[in-house]
Amino acid sequence: MTSSEIPMTSDRKYGEELTYDPEFRGPIKNRSCTDVICLFLFVAFLGGWCVVAFFAYREGDPRTIVYPTDSDGNICGVGEFEDRPYLFFFDLMKCASPKVIVTGCLTPQVCVKHCPNETFLANENLANTEDIKKKLICKYGIKKEAQSLKNLLNDGHCATFYLKSYPIFGRCLPDIRKLAPKDPDKPITDKDDNVIRLGNDELLVDSIVNATGSLAQFLSLREMGSKIFSDFKASWHLLLFTTKYMSLKNVPGSDAKLTITFDFKSYLALQDTWLAFAITTGVVFAILFLILIFLRKRIVIAIALIKEASRSVGSMPSTLIFPLFPYLLMLGIFAFWTAVALYIASSGKASFVFADVPAGSQMKNGTMCNPKNYNTTGEGIKCLFHTYGLKNNLYSSQFYNLFGLFWALFFCVGVGQVSLSGAFASYYWTRDKTKNIPTCAIGGGTYRCIRYHLGSIAFGSLLIAFIRMIRVMLEYIDKKCKKYDNPCTRAILCCMKCCFWCLEKFLRFISKNAYIMIAIYGKNFCSSSKKAFQLLMRNILRVVVLDKITDFLLFMGKLVVVAISVAVAFYFFATEQKFYRGIPPMNYNFLPPIVIGFGAYLIASAFFSVYGMAVDTLFLCFLEDCERNDGSAEKPYFMSKELMKILHKKNKFRELSPTGSPRK
Repeated sequence: MTSSEIPMTSDRKYGEELTYDPEFRGPIKNRSCTDVICLFLFVAFLGGWCVVAFFAYREGDPRTIVYPTDSDGNICGVGEFEDRPYLFFFDLMKCASPKVIVTGCLTPQVCVKHCPNETFLANENLANTEDIKKKLICKYGIKKEAQSLKNLLNDGHCATFYLKSYPIFGRCLPDIRKLAPKDPDKPITDKDDNVIRLGNDELLVDSIVNATGSLAQFLSLREMGSKIFSDFKASWHLLLFTTKYMSLKNVPGSDAKLTITFDFKSYLALQDTWLAFAITTGVVFAILFLILIFLRKRIVIAIALIKEASRSVGSMPSTLIFPLFPYLLMLGIFAFWTAVALYIASSGKASFVFADVPAGSQMKNGTMCNPKNYNTTGEGIKCLFHTYGLKNNLYSSQFYNLFGLFWALFFCVGVGQVSLSGAFASYYWTRDKTKNIPTCAIGGGTYRCIRYHLGSIAFGSLLIAFIRMIRVMLEYIDKKCKKYDNPCTRAILCCMKCCFWCLEKFLRFISKNAYIMIAIYGKNFCSSSKKAFQLLMRNILRVVVLDKITDFLLFMGKLVVVAISVAVAFYFFATEQKFYRGIPPMNYNFLPPIVIGFGAYLIASAFFSVYGMAVDTLFLCFLEDCERNDGSAEKPYFMSKELMKILHKKNKFRELSPTGSPRK
């Protein structure tokens, strides 16, 4: 072995090295079905998933989630309330409390045709009570003409006041931005400048704003996002630390000693700050430079593998189109899971709670009640709709549905990986790669996958789905335990989440390489996993470096695609260069580039996943080629000339033409 070659481990505890097989020419044709029991289990699970979907569809009503529900349990915008799509709250100030999450908003709620377009407060002391009655928003079936204004308000039949509102997810919420007057100390008045009173207290606009202040966080998301991106844009001046240090070198006062201060700008004006930044970046650069020097050989091999993967994809262009089918299938599975989850979540029964319970009563606000058996007259206690409660079996149904999502998605990923690896293995183990490539290698790989190995894929995806489900349960437990603030519990959960995250990464790595072995040899999942693991461990020095380097290079390729897409989109939307006059003016020019960048990343990930699978498959085939063959006339290498040149290997014979005669 020359000094430039990369050594391979030969520890027998990872199995014997592969020997030369004159009959081996890539993916074998004589194979049988593998892991059939797991396939039957997967089919049975899908049948159970369909049963869950059937009962969820029969019992559920997603309209209860999409549309709001009033205090009587009626769905706004549905049925006889079709012309009343919006939910109005009588006293929105009762909703501005953290207890709302548990007890619900303990105020009457009715469906209305449109949200109030003005701010109104009823005043029973004014003479024009009939005009005030016309503006009242009352409960269903209340005859305003037959009752006095005082009774309508005191008995809770109508809302005492309302604010200018607009609908958000079907709920009428006040427009906080336009609510406060120019003079916040001035009370609300009517058109005749009479101070509007409720009882003996003046109702000021600023008190309403303070009472509904917790809602302002949700109504100002747009402004919040704008500020976030503005801050991000302003942070670019932190770059080029060394240049900044040199510019401050001769500035008086910049060489002052560092002291503790809360003014961040004072640190930026100090010479020592930029010197520390420069030293840090210099150390990082030195480390990367040393890594580059010592790993240059492996980086060259990684680049050669990526080039070979590009050639294989170029020889089989259909491999670039193939990922669309698994992605479309995964999209359909996700849509099915979403629909089933909505129907399950909406199959609960409506629950009602007490409201306006006076002090000293046996009942309490927020406790359960039955509107059919409870008379709302008497002490003024109300029985209002709270939420749609979930039954115990609904939790298990959601658990089953979520596990089905994970298993089905990982199954689709496995089908795509086995199909692609079969095609790329056929490419590698072809002697003359310019002429003898199978005409439909991806078709052959897909056929062998579906015909023989769906059971093995179901087995591998089951293991990954099981670990992913455990991680979801740990996240749920962690969320529930946060309110107890136990450091020991949090530490244990953190360690468990980290361990299962690593375990899932390991299983996905082993499964991918096992799928490659399944595509080549046609063995079951366990045998293929063992063979792939032993092969990788015998070449661990190559695996550790080359795998991460190729992943990093492919990731950089995706970032380049995204960066170009975002740059073009930003120039197209955010500059004055208007290539198309139909583009409407936008308030936030950065939003289209962000959306385009996200879409570009998804598309780039789909196509680069093909290259990633090609690199992984060719890498395993390359390791096998190094073990099986030695370059002699009896055991020639199948690797490309570029790889042989990098490894200082060569076939010690003259290559033969397709007719069998020596090439000149």
